[in-house]
Amino acid sequence: MTMQDFGLFAERDITRAEQLLRKLERFAERRDDFLDHIDVGALDLSDSYAIECEDDALDETIAFGHLYLEHLHQMDAFRAEMQSITMVAA
Repeated sequence: MTMQDFGLFAERDITRAEQLLRKLERFAERRDDFLDHIDVGALDLSDSYAIECEDDALDETIAFGHLYLEHLHQMDAFRAEMQSITMVAA
């Protein structure tokens, strides 16, 4: 099982990044529901380890995704502020 790459951190458009993060969060919820219905104890050690690694990667991506969106919003505000300063100076 390989985790889908959502391309969140390659996105610079705030609206699109928000959509990708929501999609990633929905994927995580559906994945958790799926894993709740299987007997993880019946899996071999390598499969259990892979699931744990993917869970960690998914949790980390979602956490950093929220920080990334905050960064995009801050950069957008900074860009607008710089444009207004440039207009006043001109």
